[in-house]
Amino acid sequence: MIGQIFGILTDFFIPGIARFIGVLAGILVLLSLKSRNTEIQAFIVGSSTALGIMGSGILYVPAAIINVFISFKLNKKLKEENVKEQI
Repeated sequence: MIGQIFGILTDFFIPGIARFIGVLAGILVLLSLKSRNTEIQAFIVGSSTALGIMGSGILYVPAAIINVFISFKLNKKLKEENVKEQI
């Protein structure tokens, strides 16, 4: 699986591998929702957005836009948590 992600095993089935990486990025977003730590959630959403755009390109743009909105919400939540910790 890791070999497919980085294109080590084969180069002849690029569209299939790209879709696989896009699906993997979607799974990462779902995993971020299970995490309780806001910093980890923000990291997973950001990395899944980058991974999805690398894998699926223009096809992943609608999902990437949703991920950006999720990132803004997580950053706001993270700032609120930092303010509460300082008080």
